[in-house]
Amino acid sequence: MRKFRKSKFLALLVLSLLVVLPLMAGHESAEASGRRVRLIIGTGGVAGSYYPTGGALARVWTKYIDNVSVSAQSTGASIENTRLLEDGEIELGLTQTDLAEYAINAQHMFRTPSKHLTTIASLFAEHIMIFVDRDSDIKSVADLKGKRVSVGSQGSGGLVNSQQIFSLWGITFDDIRPLYLTNVDAVDRMKDGLLDAIFVTTASPNAAFQDLAISRNVRLLGFSDDDLARIRQEFPFFKDIVIPAGTYQGQEQDIKTVAVRAVLAVRDDLDEEIVYNLTKVLWENKKELSDMMVKLSEMDPEDPVQGITIGVHPGAVRYYKEKGVWKQ
Repeated sequence: MRKFRKSKFLALLVLSLLVVLPLMAGHESAEASGRRVRLIIGTGGVAGSYYPTGGALARVWTKYIDNVSVSAQSTGASIENTRLLEDGEIELGLTQTDLAEYAINAQHMFRTPSKHLTTIASLFAEHIMIFVDRDSDIKSVADLKGKRVSVGSQGSGGLVNSQQIFSLWGITFDDIRPLYLTNVDAVDRMKDGLLDAIFVTTASPNAAFQDLAISRNVRLLGFSDDDLARIRQEFPFFKDIVIPAGTYQGQEQDIKTVAVRAVLAVRDDLDEEIVYNLTKVLWENKKELSDMMVKLSEMDPEDPVQGITIGVHPGAVRYYKEKGVWKQ
């Protein structure tokens, strides 16, 4: 009888250990995971505005948030970043206001709706710019028919924007000679006389295109007031903007164009406390970020999600409510 009870006691002890030890291990692994959280932010090509922006954000977040390390990864930019976020290959990414909405609603280039895409903040304006040789006969978008045009790299928002703008003049890529180039490759080819025009969506001024303007005699195409009205009516996410005279060498007058906004996106399942801290550090270190990437000075703390039409992560919302700037 005693032997039976002893065996029963040992069996219960073993069973208890089998239950308790995994729980203890799980608790320890949770603590261990809190020691260093590693995140990736998807950016864009090295000559665009997203790459330096992502690098600045990664450095500041890593510097000021305990136990968090963020690295910036060069990608194909907006479209690719939304897909990488959806696939869980990155936790953060830069995209455009219009493309974020397309991703959520499975429109245009997105075949299925994004289920994990949400946002933290609206960052800065991205200008539509069309560079041509100063002495060319290209005076408007209509004159680009039959021309060699860099329309943006595959996976970029600029590629989509070029299709949108061209469509208002009844132009498709079948009517031009499209080249799907990064900013660096487009600038190099235009310097060598191998392109007639570059269509780009990027923050301005952009160093690659400032270099182009210094190296080659180029000019920017502008839009008339009637053109701007047509663009806004068909694509209301575009906003009128002016590129001031002197932004690029040889630019003697203001150029009227349109812009979308760059958005800081995040997966919806990233921990709320982490996103709260990412948001807090983003806004409380705006000056340091602006010193590294001047366009980040355009962030508006009174309207932190301007232009965003999709969801904002609960961690970011929590911070905005604390600051009294949440308007939704």
